[in-house]
Amino acid sequence: MRLKPLIDEPAMVVENEFKTLVIADLHLGIEAELRQKGINIGSQTEKLLERVIKCVKVAEPDVIVLLGDVKHAVPKISFMDRKEVPFFFAELAEYAPVYVVKGNHDGQLNKLVPKATEPEGKPKHAIHIKGARGFQLDCVGYTHGHSWPSQELFAAKYILVGHNHPRIRLVSPSSHYSSMKSVWIRAKCDYEAVKKRYKELGSWGDPWVIIMPAFNEICGGVTFNSTNKKLLGPIASRLLRMDNMEVYLLDGTYIGKAGDLD
Repeated sequence: MRLKPLIDEPAMVVENEFKTLVIADLHLGIEAELRQKGINIGSQTEKLLERVIKCVKVAEPDVIVLLGDVKHAVPKISFMDRKEVPFFFAELAEYAPVYVVKGNHDGQLNKLVPKATEPEGKPKHAIHIKGARGFQLDCVGYTHGHSWPSQELFAAKYILVGHNHPRIRLVSPSSHYSSMKSVWIRAKCDYEAVKKRYKELGSWGDPWVIIMPAFNEICGGVTFNSTNKKLLGPIASRLLRMDNMEVYLLDGTYIGKAGDLD
């Protein structure tokens, strides 16, 4: 099995029996919330779709996994959701079967799955909506990260999660300038913490957990080298070993342990 991030894109390729492209935290429709706060930008859905399709064409996957928070509006389905989410799904499903793990922003997502009405209509491939507890596919666990995952995921060698939108703050030597960078986080599970939560754990794969950066660049996130960071969701906050939490930039550069970057 091989996990290979696409260089300079927050997308992961998993190669085992078949090839899977994984993307997390699209937050389609976040522009509507930003407009309410006085930040006026147009819809970014087509631009996000273009980037995703570019990743699909590079990776040539057999399966696409969307790791939660496909849409942004909660708890309702917005007017923008009804228009743009089915369009996004239909276009993406032209390339490969799509599996979607529900995130905390994905209430009523099932209602937005398009149905082909003619033999040549879209979508070409099936769109599968999975519950928030996650699922295994080709020996890898997938869950969004906002809820306790299914215990079966811990039999895998890798668990991929989203939800935290991890990033770090880089500060110039003079401390006059700083910038935020999206990052990958890789950490081991704390076996004792997992065992405490799941009394009958069953098979244990000693998995690496990969926290994926958000694909949508405008939705903020948790700064992992902040001294007052608060990790989101039970996996990141309760089940990971903080002492070995590794940080990688989107170009693949390993920059150290999160605890050493404060």
